[in-house]
Amino acid sequence: MSGGTVILGAGPTGLGAAYRLRERGENDFEIFERSGQVGGLATSFTDPKGWTWDVSGHIIFSGYKYFNDFLGRVLGDRIRWIDRESWIKFEDRYVRYPFQNHLSSLPEQAMLECLVGLVESQTIDRDRAFRNFEEWVLAKFGSGVAKHFMNPYNFKVWATPLSEMGYYWIAERVSVVDWRKAIQTTLLPQNTDWGPNAKFGYPLHGGTLGLWKGVLPFLGDDRVRYHKRAISIDEEKREIAFSDGTTRSYERLLSTLPLDALVARLCHAPEKVRAAAEKLLFNRLFSVGVGLRRPSPSDKNWIYFPNPKTPFYRMTYLSNYSPEIVPGGDTSKYFSVLTETSYSKFKPLPEGDFGKAVVDGLLAEGILQPSDLPLIETIFLIHAGHSYPIPSVDRNPALETIHAYLEPRGIFSRGRFGSWKYEIGNQDHSLMQGVELVDRWIDGREEKVFRS
Repeated sequence: MSGGTVILGAGPTGLGAAYRLRERGENDFEIFERSGQVGGLATSFTDPKGWTWDVSGHIIFSGYKYFNDFLGRVLGDRIRWIDRESWIKFEDRYVRYPFQNHLSSLPEQAMLECLVGLVESQTIDRDRAFRNFEEWVLAKFGSGVAKHFMNPYNFKVWATPLSEMGYYWIAERVSVVDWRKAIQTTLLPQNTDWGPNAKFGYPLHGGTLGLWKGVLPFLGDDRVRYHKRAISIDEEKREIAFSDGTTRSYERLLSTLPLDALVARLCHAPEKVRAAAEKLLFNRLFSVGVGLRRPSPSDKNWIYFPNPKTPFYRMTYLSNYSPEIVPGGDTSKYFSVLTETSYSKFKPLPEGDFGKAVVDGLLAEGILQPSDLPLIETIFLIHAGHSYPIPSVDRNPALETIHAYLEPRGIFSRGRFGSWKYEIGNQDHSLMQGVELVDRWIDGREEKVFRS
């Protein structure tokens, strides 16, 4: 086959585009995937002992009607709906998420520092200017919240100095609290459910991969070519070369490769495009799954850890999402946790045995007890070479330069790392980028998600 539409990557964006092409009666397309299964960063692995692990803590929620209709068609009733129980481990106690909405749970001194800083930031210093994420945090939350949670936690997540990050991506990602409300909820404590994922879904079978494998029957036979790694793209000839020596021409190309990796593969990109790609920042991730031979000790979903001494920034009680991801589907005998640790040139990983470092962190935080050590059945490590596209202060001009070069040449870079926009990097956003691109190709509709 030659010409037609080529999709690089069988993650949510590539599969979403393929699903929409079939939905709109278009059949001249192929998907090329470098690994042996679909899902991209939203995939899962089953270890030799029968435990299923996600690449990171994925959940399903969306405000897009199209995505929710798609979900119903692909998964039907093979999905579990869960009321969120998300927490922060702060010193010796648990604080409900978001931190800034539940200051009454803090130790007295920390609570006072957070309240005073919040009031000062929104009254005395309310006209404080900000140029980056670090300054935005100080302006919106004050020095107390910044010191006790926002700065240490966000550095652990992003593995990037907050001064290198913009603040344009915030939107629904960070809860901003008014100082009056903060005082009221401190004096009269109440739980505050914030954010679009207060109720979320998770596939009953197969982990997060269960959703994306469910798309394949809708695409037709043999649409995905596995173990096909693109090594170069001739944007003038409109031809892709793969590591196995084969080539494939295209009329239009949807690439979900990380944008910096895509630019590196181009044969004719000018220096200004390559220089723009070099400005894009990202972090990497090690997820560590720990499976134990006993029931789960908690009904929590996930916990955030701002403590700099703890290697992971988040831990998920993964087996609480679905019993089918532990051996035999028996959560009366087994439970699993999944930790996430980011790293970058700004923040290295701990030295030595990383699996042990994670277990030591779980012990130090009281998630596991010394008596649990003999009950550990498996420790499974997953590495993601690209985890979070960093919304850096100079990201947007770089993206404009790159996309202005690609699109006239029939190359459309979309997805979590194809768009390089963290703020539209969830599973639903990523699928919608593929769907809306197809609609643009066919009848010129606006790409609302990608352009947001």
